[in-house]
Amino acid sequence: MVEDIKVVLDKIEKLPELFHVAVRVAKMLDDLNIDVNQLSRIISLDQALTTQLLKLCNSAQYGFSRKIVTVKDAVAKLGFKTIKSLVFVAISHGILNSAVKGYDLGKGELWKNSISCAVYSRYLAKMSNYKDPETAFTAGLLRDIGKLMIHEYVGINYSNILNTINSEGISFSNAEEQVLGFNHCQIGSAVANKWNFPPILVDTIKYHHNYDAAINEGCEDIKLLSIVHIADSITMMLGNGMGNDGMMYNINLKSLNYLDISQQSASIENLISEMVELKTEIDEMIGIVNGE
Repeated sequence: MVEDIKVVLDKIEKLPELFHVAVRVAKMLDDLNIDVNQLSRIISLDQALTTQLLKLCNSAQYGFSRKIVTVKDAVAKLGFKTIKSLVFVAISHGILNSAVKGYDLGKGELWKNSISCAVYSRYLAKMSNYKDPETAFTAGLLRDIGKLMIHEYVGINYSNILNTINSEGISFSNAEEQVLGFNHCQIGSAVANKWNFPPILVDTIKYHHNYDAAINEGCEDIKLLSIVHIADSITMMLGNGMGNDGMMYNINLKSLNYLDISQQSASIENLISEMVELKTEIDEMIGIVNGE
């Protein structure tokens, strides 16, 4: 073990600051008796967040004939759940757009990977009639935040991790745990819990590479986990910001069964083809937040 989880968590300083507004807004949006004027004032205190949020709300994806010019108008038009996911998109850009060298991810690659997984997760949620596609979007967006905290450990120990994978035939995250004493899923979920994220998001971050453990340990929302697990795998298959761990995970077939997706190769190919069609939406969202 290089260091224990507590030592790693104690080194995290800037990330909670950047997520502070997003978490505060998310909690407000969970309150059905929320004061929209108060919510709008809080978001508007952050000029960069307000600017990015309004750009996203005015994107072609939503197609409003009249331009949205205020946060209050955005909330009224799109609703609490959509605004919450867009707030996380805007806030997370400041973190996920950086280079993650230990996973061989250059600047912007983890960001592209995360947005792709978020869009795919929302698509799968709608396809499978999941109760809250926007929560699926956020779960897909944040599922790999642990990579930001341990990538240096992974980079230093990459050859040992790779040797463990080859000798024992296990996934990258399991090899991380064997070599380092923890993996990016465990660290990410510990951080999410520390920041008071909802339990279903904490669980999804923790178990998205370990489906069997999720079932055995009582994951709160197996359907959400199934959605993000499959979306993550397809994100890697399509090479959207794929790092050095990209093809070292397998889809757990139980997740396909849970979403009632056929395991026949033709069905999987059709699903992946449908995901490819979402590239325009992904590119537009990335371009808006990047200011392109």
